[in-house]
Amino acid sequence: MRVFIAVLILILNLQSWTKADDIRDFEIEGMSIGSSALEFLSESQLKNTAYLLGTDDKYLTSYFYDSDYAVYEAVEVSYLKNDKKYIIQGLSGGIIVENLRDCKKKNDEIIKGLKDFFSEAQSISDEGFTPVDTTGKSKFFRTSFQINPSSKYFQIEASCIFYVGEAANEFISSAGITIKTDEMNDWLHNEAYK
Repeated sequence: MRVFIAVLILILNLQSWTKADDIRDFEIEGMSIGSSALEFLSESQLKNTAYLLGTDDKYLTSYFYDSDYAVYEAVEVSYLKNDKKYIIQGLSGGIIVENLRDCKKKNDEIIKGLKDFFSEAQSISDEGFTPVDTTGKSKFFRTSFQINPSSKYFQIEASCIFYVGEAANEFISSAGITIKTDEMNDWLHNEAYK
């Protein structure tokens, strides 16, 4: 029942997004792209949960679990490693899942909500193996949406990321939403895992 309510709240919160004309207008648990993570979290919180995103050291991601979040159980913020202002370049909200079936089901519900609200947006779906699991056992399923047609990339994605084996000891499986700047997308597509 808690998951259904969380998905319902997520879908209802998307109504305010339909009027947005810039990726910075979207929020996850009150946070948005372009704002400083320091408005929501302390520097020590960011540093204590930070990990490198990708195989180079351009971006860091910090993660947080909070039972007081309205929709999600976990939030991740990504920012440039050397940015003392911790300006958010990527933002994710996730609902923790225990098995692949639930992960895919929640992801499908989120995708349906996004498609209902962004009916004009171009979308594309794919699936594959997560790059952090070198065994090739952990999988992702995602649908990306291009909200702003002039953007170089798809800015919002709904995904199910399910980790198995050793990767499940390091990462938590979840279904949720991610928002990224074009600059971060550029890095992810061209540099992050080379």
